[in-house]
Amino acid sequence: MRSGALRIALIYLAVSLVWVAVSDRMLTVYQHMLSPAGFIIFSSSRRFVFLSVTGYLLYRMIKANEKKLIESERHSRIKDDENRKLGHIITKVNNLIIITDQNNYISWVNKAFEDFTGYTFEEVAGYTPATFFIDGESGIDELSVVLASKKARKPFSIEIHCSKKNGEKFCVNSEYTPLFDEKNIFTGYIGVYNDITGLKQKQVEASRQIVKLKEVAWLSSHEVRRPLANIIGLVDLMKATPYMNEKIKILESVNQSAEELDKIVHVINSTIDTELEQTPQPRQIP
Repeated sequence: MRSGALRIALIYLAVSLVWVAVSDRMLTVYQHMLSPAGFIIFSSSRRFVFLSVTGYLLYRMIKANEKKLIESERHSRIKDDENRKLGHIITKVNNLIIITDQNNYISWVNKAFEDFTGYTFEEVAGYTPATFFIDGESGIDELSVVLASKKARKPFSIEIHCSKKNGEKFCVNSEYTPLFDEKNIFTGYIGVYNDITGLKQKQVEASRQIVKLKEVAWLSSHEVRRPLANIIGLVDLMKATPYMNEKIKILESVNQSAEELDKIVHVINSTIDTELEQTPQPRQIP
């Protein structure tokens, strides 16, 4: 608004100076050609022409400036409405959201971030997310990817280990998007964080179960097979011998192999039972 008023004032001043200079020159040139009455009429008419022309010009410029102001206010209202709607949507989503400026300092967080981490916006504003949010379990490789990608001002995603205000650890899948204004000038990043702590725990649990299953499979394929093969061989041997004393000795060996097999089966059962006890059971819905 100030720039528009200043522009109008400068144009009016320029037109006035030009008109004064031109009209004075015309009076000087035609003064000897005009009668005293004609000179008075010419001198008076130039004032009328000046007032009429400048008044019309001022009217047109003020109307044009008013039109621009109205259009600018309309666009501003539309943009404010869009920003309010976007802010309302972002505030309501469950994902954690952090907006940083061009220097990677936090300029905004949503309510989900405050509720989940325990940090308020006042506590984190003006700091980089790594100052308090990223946990020490995140390696230098992950941090290097974040810094390099932000420096390149390109969108990217990465898994990051984080900590709440109370020290509780959690893991997030982070989606980073660069922000640019209407003139395509970089203004910062918006980071959307999805908590994947439960998923990572399930992956760890699945890896542990695979290790246990491999142990059971090894016991089944190696340890069980040895006494079982002994028993089968001893039974065949007992069928082949006609002597009772040899049959008794063979039965004693069969009994030993059976006891060994029983111990191995108990180990397998114990391993399976322990694994089942350590596996989280699904919560029953009432």
